[in-house]
Amino acid sequence: MLHDRAAAAFDAAGQLLGPAAEFDEARALLAEQRARIAAPLRIALVGRVSSGKSTLANALLGGERVPTGIEELTYNVNWLRHGPARTLTVHFTDGSPPERRDIDELEKLTVRARRTPELAELLRRIDYLEITDPHPYLRAFDLVDTPGLDSHFGEDSANTLRFLALDEGDVRAATLGQAAKADALVLVFARGLASSEEELLRDFTGADVSGAGPVTTVGALTKVELFWPAHDDPLAEGRRVAGRLMGAAGARRLLYDLCPLASLVGAAAGSCTDDDFADLVTLAGLSPRDLEDRVYFGAEFAAGEMPDVPVPAARRRALHSRFGGYGIVLAARLVREGADTREALRAELYRSSGMADFRTLLADHFGHRAELVKLARSVTYLKSLPDLGDGAPRARATLQRAAAAVTRLEHSEHAFAELAVLRGHYSGAVALEPPEAADLLRITGEYGHAPHELLGLSADARDTETAARARERLTHWAGLTADPVYSGATRRACQVVRRSYEMLVDRLDRPDRHRSSGPYE
Repeated sequence: MLHDRAAAAFDAAGQLLGPAAEFDEARALLAEQRARIAAPLRIALVGRVSSGKSTLANALLGGERVPTGIEELTYNVNWLRHGPARTLTVHFTDGSPPERRDIDELEKLTVRARRTPELAELLRRIDYLEITDPHPYLRAFDLVDTPGLDSHFGEDSANTLRFLALDEGDVRAATLGQAAKADALVLVFARGLASSEEELLRDFTGADVSGAGPVTTVGALTKVELFWPAHDDPLAEGRRVAGRLMGAAGARRLLYDLCPLASLVGAAAGSCTDDDFADLVTLAGLSPRDLEDRVYFGAEFAAGEMPDVPVPAARRRALHSRFGGYGIVLAARLVREGADTREALRAELYRSSGMADFRTLLADHFGHRAELVKLARSVTYLKSLPDLGDGAPRARATLQRAAAAVTRLEHSEHAFAELAVLRGHYSGAVALEPPEAADLLRITGEYGHAPHELLGLSADARDTETAARARERLTHWAGLTADPVYSGATRRACQVVRRSYEMLVDRLDRPDRHRSSGPYE
């Protein structure tokens, strides 16, 4: 297994360094990188301030896990990790030891709405907030909610920055710093922040996040509920806009996909209470046109007198704040169509928001290559390890040998060759016909690493069918490697895919040898 060989490489590097004090820093870095490979994948949510990153995090985790600032800048980095209970730990920039805080303090330490000198002093010292949560989705991924990439801020946010003695560069630097530490990225773009599709496109192409690429980056087009009521189906309009953006020059070199999301609706689905459900059932009793007319004027719906609507203003206000106008209209329609329990309504809202498919996409696209992505990042990082020496030739040579024990994996492991081919495919350097491009994605693990997943077969495919399909694809790709039409990066891709099929055929022919193997043999 790749994991075992990587562990052995890290062990060999540590042995080469030995116990000498001059290598203490290098040993610590090796230990840190080895631990990163065993840890869950780290996904950072990156985008402009108010693009909906915190709402997206809440939607992914099915409820109100992190605060969402409406009028105030969410400056702190919120790092969500799996744990048996909800806890909050504050990490500081000044070397102070981490400090456990009550989880109820999370909003105070994130949204920055209270302007007291004591609080300001504490907030200036915070590096990031670590939040543990028992949600099962966090078993596979850590989620890092970052502040923002804005080059300008609104008045409220600027006031907060002044209060904290910070500037715009601090916010962007904190975001880019967390993006650089992440294994994978979700770039968040909000239709509501752009006055036109052209402006949204400038946000899209100007994200300028180091390391972004289709293997490790997925896009989220949030707040598509704001397309309503101009569009009856805001998800459909969101798909049209996302398709246009993905068709822009260079877009497919940045993102694997751009998914339209009614993320406010998705987050509300996760936190929908029995009282919410009862109110939505009551509102569903109105005719669709009457309800839309009332919800269209949000402020009046939330606070105005409506004698013919048997839902108090305070409850209407709470619903509008959490579900939004489109979410209320959508929920009422789903109730009329048969979502007759709270759980049924929550499931239908989540599906209709686009969040169910998005969550599956992240699990599939990132999860199936998590181990390789993390190791590739460590290899890249450790290429700078020799710079940690004290300058003596002997120290430099020792560090170089230690680093090479790990970084040579890049040249000896076939999985790294597959990763290079994938990058070439997404960048356009590899020119394959659509059927072969789809085959390339499958055999390199886009849909999983079981033999039937690598071959595009059903889970109940017989062993003879699986073996025959593997040999047929091997023969096909062997022919492509000899085809004079292909040259350069495309010919190299054909050679790598052929080798992938050779390894799969060997795995099927000798199952005992590969019984304990993981996805990367």
